[in-house]
Amino acid sequence: MPDADQVLMRRFQEGDESAFEVLVHKYQGLVLSLVRRYLGSRFSGVEDVAQQVFVRVFRSKMTYKPKAKVKTWLYSITVNACLNEIRRLRAEKNRRVNTFTAVFGDSTGEEPPPVFEDGRSPTPSSDAESDEVSVQVRTAVDALPEQQRLALVLTRFHGCSYEDVAESMRTTVPAVKSLLTRARENLRKILRSLVEAQNEPSTSEGS
Repeated sequence: MPDADQVLMRRFQEGDESAFEVLVHKYQGLVLSLVRRYLGSRFSGVEDVAQQVFVRVFRSKMTYKPKAKVKTWLYSITVNACLNEIRRLRAEKNRRVNTFTAVFGDSTGEEPPPVFEDGRSPTPSSDAESDEVSVQVRTAVDALPEQQRLALVLTRFHGCSYEDVAESMRTTVPAVKSLLTRARENLRKILRSLVEAQNEPSTSEGS
């Protein structure tokens, strides 16, 4: 038997827009969470991207096939929206850099890649050490390649199965497992370098 979400999608496909409103109410939190974790809570367009997701859901309702989970289908649309936003941001960044170089010359060196931070800025508190660890983890996750980061976010923060992640990312289960293996290896390397950098003795002004 079809589940409740599939029934809603069928009603929506048949022209019942109230079913779409129910789906939005049910999944807007999950979509916002995925966009925020993938692009970063400091990214100012999180809500705009999430809104774009549901616009695409509305326009693409007839592409949904009952054999797929509605949740997985939504994740797939959200993933594409996030990747498109990253491409747009990169294109905008390159345009700004090229304009700057054309006017002032290439004297500043290569810009570092943008980092989409996930989470709040640390604030002074009695839990400063815990906050510091959280910042290090967020920084390490931000530094992962896009596909590795996405696979990690979907499994670690959204509890998706390998099958659901593979479907959302339009890849295979072995590819997802490979991405997660490389993500864990890269996280260990990045976190180790962050810790080592923090533990390096600082030189005094008089030395």
